[in-house]
Amino acid sequence: MSFQTDDYSDDIVHNVASACSNTIVVIHNAGIRLVDTWIDHPNITAVMFAHLPGQDAGRAVVSLLFGDESPSGKMTYTVARNESDYNVPVARPSDEFFYFPQDNFTEGVYIDYRDFDRRNITPRYEFGFGLTYTTFEYSDLSVSLVQNASTSYNAPESPVIEGGVESLWDVIATASAVITNTGDVTAKEVAQLYVHIPGGPVRQLRGFDKVEIAPGESETVRFTLLRRDMSEWDVTEQAWVLQQGTYPVWVGASSRNLPLSGELIVG
Repeated sequence: MSFQTDDYSDDIVHNVASACSNTIVVIHNAGIRLVDTWIDHPNITAVMFAHLPGQDAGRAVVSLLFGDESPSGKMTYTVARNESDYNVPVARPSDEFFYFPQDNFTEGVYIDYRDFDRRNITPRYEFGFGLTYTTFEYSDLSVSLVQNASTSYNAPESPVIEGGVESLWDVIATASAVITNTGDVTAKEVAQLYVHIPGGPVRQLRGFDKVEIAPGESETVRFTLLRRDMSEWDVTEQAWVLQQGTYPVWVGASSRNLPLSGELIVG
């Protein structure tokens, strides 16, 4: 057994699924839980990562399973197909630092979906993934720089506040998109905005907006991009700097489901 699998509970799932043609698996987990040992079983029709919702867990799960509410949660981490897909080694009792954990952070910024994107690994459920009882269509992406906003390499001089100089929180770009509920159930969708910083990860989450949409209706989601959102830390200058060049931008339902794309040109 590892921290991402559990042979005992996997056996329970297999035993139930072998006798029930409509098996729904609800996982109360505090972290990543792999599902590939049973997810393709023909009798397993759904899986819910319920995490640890508290004293009303049962009531909440039942309301979702019976359709009183449509699920609207999104995965805040990547669920891989294999434990070896993660770039973080699993600690073993024989390891030098098993009882005294140490991390040198050699992965840098390439954690979770950023690492999966870099190595082009297909996950079981990507970061940001989540289903509802309806379907959504994305359209009409608009991205633009804010008029007269500074796009200089270094942040304009300003007072130092918690988190850095105040100008890091200047809005320098905006984005919007239209989401249409193309199904027949009222549900909420979490639209996600990703940006590629030149020289950085393939894409990074830089905004999200949750909207409830009735069947056949549309809603506009709007995002703001701060200087901080589009900057990277320069270890030489010991400051957040804004690269000059093209910043690809995507909007969609998850880190791997991004039907809308555009770009911002800084410089």
